[in-house]
Amino acid sequence: MKYLNWLILVVPLLLGMVNFNNSNNINYRGIYYDNFSYSDNVIFKGSDGENIDYSAQLEKVGDYYDLSFDIINDTDVDVKVTDCVYNKEDPYIEYELLYSNGKEIKKGDILKSGDSIGVKYHVLYKNQIKEMSYDIDSGFSISYDQVI
Repeated sequence: MKYLNWLILVVPLLLGMVNFNNSNNINYRGIYYDNFSYSDNVIFKGSDGENIDYSAQLEKVGDYYDLSFDIINDTDVDVKVTDCVYNKEDPYIEYELLYSNGKEIKKGDILKSGDSIGVKYHVLYKNQIKEMSYDIDSGFSISYDQVI
């Protein structure tokens, strides 16, 4: 199986300020990230095509950040999405991982050899966090497998 794996560090919340420190990883050669754009409150530290390194800070309810990028299939095979996992049940932070056209990423979606697709990750601080020891789970992953 071919996988796109993203890992975002779990960060405790202090005094209502939300910090995101991210180190994202893709584990399949030939599929890589490129063409990044992001909101003003994102500190983009760089990417080597396989890893995305950035951080963001949300200070009050209603604050958000966006990170947009392309997933590029530079292999000689078509791949399909086998899974798209991210936190959909967080009571304080809302996460959306969608194609740049607003459509949901679904199992079976195909990324043809030589093609790219835009993706947007939107994170919104939606409700005041009341738990001092609350851990943020902002990790997500998109898994791919070769189309047979």
